[in-house]
Amino acid sequence: MNRIKKFFGMASAGVLVAGVLVGGTLATAGTAHAAATDCLQYLPAHGYLITADRSNACYHGARGGLLDMYRCDVRLRDTGVPANHSATACRLAADR
Repeated sequence: MNRIKKFFGMASAGVLVAGVLVGGTLATAGTAHAAATDCLQYLPAHGYLITADRSNACYHGARGGLLDMYRCDVRLRDTGVPANHSATACRLAADR
């Protein structure tokens, strides 16, 4: 009987840790959204329409990782945004 209690006690702790990790991820989502918004405001201010591809690029940049910044830059350039504007927009997205 003790083994069963021990198992469920450990399983409950695992669920609690998973919940904290998920909660922590959700808590940082607001920050990423705000940074993506900076990118999404920069583009129209410089004459670019916001398309789904450009929006997705900004959200990639908002993740802040090196690979995410690269994806942001490449995706914006693929939509016709010149390198100087794509680099600035992606930097704005990554700033937190």
